[in-house]
Amino acid sequence: MKATVASRSAPIVILAILALAATAAVAAERPRDPWPYLPSDDIGAVAWRAAHPTWDGRGVVIAILDTGVDGYAPGLTATSTGGQKLLDTRDFTDEGVWEVVAVEQEDGAFVHPDGNRLEGVAALAVPPPSDDKAYPVWMGVLDEPRFQNVDDLQDANDDGDRTDRFAFLVYTAPRAAVETALGAGRGLDLLAGLNETAAAAVAAEREGARVWLVAVDTDGDGRLDDERPLRDFHVDWDLFGLRGPDAPDSRTLMAWSVSVTANEDWLGAPEAPTVAFHHDSGSHGSHCAGIAAGCEVGGQPGLHGAAPGAWLISCKIGDNRLSGGATRTETMKKAFEHAVDFGERYGLPVVVNMSFGINSVEEGEDTIGKWLDELLAEHPEFTVCTSNGNEGPGLSTSGIPATSQSLIASGAYLSRATGEDLYQARLPRATLFAFSSRGGETPKPDVVAPGSALSTVPGYVDGSARFNGTSMASPQTAGAVACLLSAAAQEELEVHWGMLKRALIAGAKPVDGLALFEQGGGLVNIQGAWDVLRPLARSESAHQVLDWRISVDCPFQSDGKSSAAYWRTPGGAPVAPERVTFSVKPVFHPDLGPDEKDAFFRSFSFRSEAPWLQVLSQKRYVRGDMAMDVDVAYDARKLPAEGVVSARVIASLDGGDLSGAAAREFDLWNTVVSGVAVGPQDGFATTFTGKGLQASTNRRHYVQPPAGATAMRCRLEVSRQIGAIKGAGAALEICDPEGVVRGGWAGYARPETSPVVDMTVLPPDLRPGIWELNVSAAIGNLADTDYRLTVSFDGYQTDPPTLAALASKGTGKPAETDLTVTRSFPGVFRGAARAQIDGFRREREVEVEKDDTWTHDFALDGTTPRAEFHLTMDEATANLLTDCAVNILDADGAAVSAGAFSGLEADASVALPAGSDGGKYTLQVVAAFALKKDSEKWGFTAEERYLFAAPSTGKVDRAGGAPLRLYCGVPAELTVAFEDGWPAPPQDLHPYGAVRFLDTNLDDRAPGDREGRLVLEVPIRLED
Repeated sequence: MKATVASRSAPIVILAILALAATAAVAAERPRDPWPYLPSDDIGAVAWRAAHPTWDGRGVVIAILDTGVDGYAPGLTATSTGGQKLLDTRDFTDEGVWEVVAVEQEDGAFVHPDGNRLEGVAALAVPPPSDDKAYPVWMGVLDEPRFQNVDDLQDANDDGDRTDRFAFLVYTAPRAAVETALGAGRGLDLLAGLNETAAAAVAAEREGARVWLVAVDTDGDGRLDDERPLRDFHVDWDLFGLRGPDAPDSRTLMAWSVSVTANEDWLGAPEAPTVAFHHDSGSHGSHCAGIAAGCEVGGQPGLHGAAPGAWLISCKIGDNRLSGGATRTETMKKAFEHAVDFGERYGLPVVVNMSFGINSVEEGEDTIGKWLDELLAEHPEFTVCTSNGNEGPGLSTSGIPATSQSLIASGAYLSRATGEDLYQARLPRATLFAFSSRGGETPKPDVVAPGSALSTVPGYVDGSARFNGTSMASPQTAGAVACLLSAAAQEELEVHWGMLKRALIAGAKPVDGLALFEQGGGLVNIQGAWDVLRPLARSESAHQVLDWRISVDCPFQSDGKSSAAYWRTPGGAPVAPERVTFSVKPVFHPDLGPDEKDAFFRSFSFRSEAPWLQVLSQKRYVRGDMAMDVDVAYDARKLPAEGVVSARVIASLDGGDLSGAAAREFDLWNTVVSGVAVGPQDGFATTFTGKGLQASTNRRHYVQPPAGATAMRCRLEVSRQIGAIKGAGAALEICDPEGVVRGGWAGYARPETSPVVDMTVLPPDLRPGIWELNVSAAIGNLADTDYRLTVSFDGYQTDPPTLAALASKGTGKPAETDLTVTRSFPGVFRGAARAQIDGFRREREVEVEKDDTWTHDFALDGTTPRAEFHLTMDEATANLLTDCAVNILDADGAAVSAGAFSGLEADASVALPAGSDGGKYTLQVVAAFALKKDSEKWGFTAEERYLFAAPSTGKVDRAGGAPLRLYCGVPAELTVAFEDGWPAPPQDLHPYGAVRFLDTNLDDRAPGDREGRLVLEVPIRLED
């Protein structure tokens, strides 16, 4: 019941804080024209603060789980009351952990085994102990080469080189001596004055007889007499920067802080402590922090984040040495546990912003999401906001852990003002950024918030400091939650995360032109949410239930269940009289006892948002902890023949202590997708036309490949011939039936430069189901776009399906085999075929035990100067992870390729630099498991390809030398022959390549088609 105690003490805590800070409060101001660069005004934050100056997040902690938060960044130094902004920093990765060794003082100096020497230690305000075996002194070195794989920060002190080293000492000293010299600690003093819970926690911390200190040679001059000993950041808010002694114009690129954890051996003897230097070497976390709670960002009065009065704590989960600041094993778990503990230990309400996530492969089945559902069920006072993902505009692309039902996931909203002032774009209306992930298979996003901003960044970030993404939307929502918590505390109202989520959804403003699966409840509106939250907080019924667990049949899930009804199956969507049954079960507040749960009763009224969606019973009830079934039906007459519809059934409390929007307890999401069945009736092709596609909007089209299709060609035309004018433009994205992007990226079609883009999807990517084709207009378009999208299918049968053997092979020796190709769709193929041995390959199953990292060493030379790797994992493994980075490192450990798994697949490649005749490399796979226990045994499939500098080319001829024509139903007997062989393969590798058939039809030739369009690829896999 610790969570309940902390929650109920929060109002008193915050009122005490407000009383202390009232005289220091910054005067509320609402500019006549609010700053557009950090658009918290879109969610009503500016008007909210003008109406309620003290309801600006003060008394609330926002925990930023990200790449770190920079305490030097203008806007992150003080709250709206003038007090300290950043209260705690912790690194849960090992990026900031430097090894330390025990050292002894020699002639007044300490010397590291690597040769670094530190003098002037006696002049420190609290010097290290001298020759006291009970209290050893430890030494380490911060070295710039450690940053070789961190973008923009390889010169950590901005002095022009990348080889500097900064030695440091770690030791303990008597608390009395430390506090006499350095003070009792401003951070601990602030916390101790908040409330009884915090005072007791601080008193316990101050009971320790000794204190850890760290002395860093921040200017690298080998002396400590000009340095100040540092304590754990939360004690006194100690920050430092690295400087260049011979570079007076160098900048302080970022803020560093430190925390020390003591370690002992099994007998209790001291071992080397863990010394973690927190820093934001990725900038993402600092940017999000400013959006959520920045105050006078960039030193500009009035340029605030959503909750400028809130405190921040930084929980670093992203290792910036990996692509995108990827997480490591259990970093998310440890950070969430720390944020919960911080709130409970000091009696403070905590809202988390985690603008992190990866592609979901099976919504709702990920380990971290399930773990978070359990954590939040135990901690009602703890609220988590996260980004919905940047894999849009396709359906079913919400990431993890955003699909967790307990989290508040935000999509990326784009206002007209943001488009104009941050992108110099003229938008006809508010919309979403195209990249914003959409839901469908899961009821996400919950809301949308501004997805772009100028915000706080460390000093090494040059340029506009404008980032975009759902990463920028989530901290807007987190800041809104902080404002609501601040208001609730000052009104002496107790709330839990379930109320906050309900209030945000019910109080949001629907955005015209956006579907349910795009925006959820709509644009965050702080005042609207408050109007819902206040009656919820005064309701007994709202306190009893945190949330409702919803389950319904879903063919895309391995267990057949999801939290939303999502039908994207050709001919398989249930229509009346068939029923779709939702199972709904309460998640009780942990304070409820067995008798209260047993006596629990709720009655609901239901309302459908759409005429095609019918509720079969207008009232249903829940008694005890039983699951309630709610049946709905779909009216086939009102569903589109092609397209997508999405609507909710809204469940409202019937006859309870709430009314209006506050009575909305839960929603049942329904999405139905229908596609054009392309077949012989239309020549295996269909055409979509679009008129007036506005900037930064998209249109969706859906097709069903015919049986036997082996190639899908999508041709997007934006030309003057179809009405497009200068300034128009559109791009095409192809999504398979599960929302995975296929076919790559072909760029924008524009009438003045490239009026046509062609994309082709072949097996194994091409498969049955309903495919989504998204045509998206660029944000910078100067004119509306007219387009034509033609989708056509080809079908071929080959015998054999893979060429696994050639009659002879080897250097200088001819090799040949036979191949039969039969066109199975009407029409004639006119073109050419090419045979090519591309290089050597192998495919193997990789098994990893008791480790989260796997490496593979390989070499490149003049024969095979390029390597490509394609990795795949199964859904069960992917669901265990929070990230999986994939790097290629050179012989010095520098990353020459940095990426990660996207869903179930990852690709990495490297080529020898120009002029090089060889090199050694390492493929590195770093898996981040949500729970460490799951790393005991795991694996993936690895395909390695080593490409020839000069591929071996062959000929494809038809018997008798006839031109290559492939007629429907007529087998074509072909000979594949190589006059010359290829180098002998290394051990365990085998030659590979393909026979590629290219359509050279001139009727609709487009730029880039001069070599023909690929319509069929027959693999060559020579395994013996």
